[in-house]
Order: sequence, then structure tokens, then C-alpha cells
Amino acid sequence: MKLTLIRSATLRIEYAGHTILVDPQLDPAGAREAVPNTPNPRPTPLGDLPMPPQQVLEGVDTVLVTHLHRDHFDDTARELLDRDLPLFCQPPDTERLHADGFTDARPVHGDATLGDILIARTEGQHGTGEIGEQMAPVSGFVLVAPEEPTVYIAGDTILCDEVRAAIGEYRPDVIVVNASAAQFNVGGPIVMDNDDVATLAAENPDRTIVAVHFETVSHSTQTRADLRALNLPNVKVPDDGETVL
Repeated sequence: MKLTLIRSATLRIEYAGHTILVDPQLDPAGAREAVPNTPNPRPTPLGDLPMPPQQVLEGVDTVLVTHLHRDHFDDTARELLDRDLPLFCQPPDTERLHADGFTDARPVHGDATLGDILIARTEGQHGTGEIGEQMAPVSGFVLVAPEEPTVYIAGDTILCDEVRAAIGEYRPDVIVVNASAAQFNVGGPIVMDNDDVATLAAENPDRTIVAVHFETVSHSTQTRADLRALNLPNVKVPDDGETVL
């Protein structure tokens, strides 16, 4: 396996003979309006990709989209992605993807297969209370294949019972979490904050945790440096463009 952070939650994963692009956010810096009702509204993305989008897409044969919020599937991705690529998604997003012209959108109800890869969908909570309900639905995905580490991509979720249940069921070797404590002016974080990541790391000392989703969306309230300062031995905090595994 080879896992590269592109930017925010966008990943390239080379796995069991496939090159999988996760949550493609490919817009140039400042292409979208600020996220409203947030502590420090600024046009997003906050920074450019570490490489041209064509290079991000080179060799990609599969796309995995956790949900359709614009920081996970944006206008540039819609424009540049081949319409016939296999695109695995949560069931509620299938109709929108078909309307966008993607002919091979594959809703994952429980699990699906891609060659030798099992792709299982997991649940999460994109915040708490009313905000969490408004942000739903959102999914995570687990990749399982012979002679490969099991990878759990948790998606946009806080640390919750659903995340712990997925870890208990699939026993992943690698857990990718969306951190940065992004939030609105009311309510708590809608993704994991540093305390969530630290708790998860303590609960899973023999697993590698990769924390991403930093410094690209304007409603983030914590940085890579904040998390790195905790010196958590089993947590990797990659820079944009960095291959961590």
C-alpha cells in the first residue's frame, strides 16, 4: 500500500493493484465562497494543491467519495474526472452523481468489491445535535485485501460509537481521520478535534492513525502544529503532497 495526502481529505491510495482517489477537492485556492457562519470566514480552499490536478489524477482508476460536501467533491473534480470511472459512494449520493454524468457510480449499501478489494461502508456523526443532523448523511469506508493492511477511512465524523464499532468489526491496521476541529459559530466540532485524535490513539496503541483535513477549509480551528505538539507516537500528521505509508 502507498498512501499520499494530496490536500485536506483528498488522498491517493495505491492498494491491491488499484490507484484510488478519495474525496477529490481539486479547486484552486480561493475558488469557493467562505463557509458561512464560521469563526474566521475566508474564501476556500485556503491554499493551492501541492501539484497540478492532472498529476493528482494520473493513473487513478477508481474514485471513493465519502459524501458530497464541496470540500470532498468539488467543481474541478466534476469537470476533470473521467465520467466512466468506477465511483464508490454512499447510497443517497448516487442520483446526484448520475445527474452529473458519472455512468459508473456504485452505491455501497453494506459492502462492495473492486477486484480483490472489499470496500465496506461505515457510519459516523458529522457533529452533534441539530448541526450533526443537518450535516448528515456521511460515511466512512474500509478497504480490505489479501496481503495488504486493512485501512479505515473514517470520513467527516467526530469520535463516536459508530467509529469505535467500525474499528471493533474490521480491526484496521491504519485509521485515517479527518481532524482540525472544523466548526460553525454555534455547536461543537463537526470533525475530530485534537482531543478526539489523542483519545483514539490511546485506545488503539498498536494501530497507525493518519490525521488529515488540516489548513484547507476556513472553518478549521486547529492546525497540524497543534496536533504534532502532542507527540502522539502512533499518529502521523502529513503535509500536503506527503506520502506517509
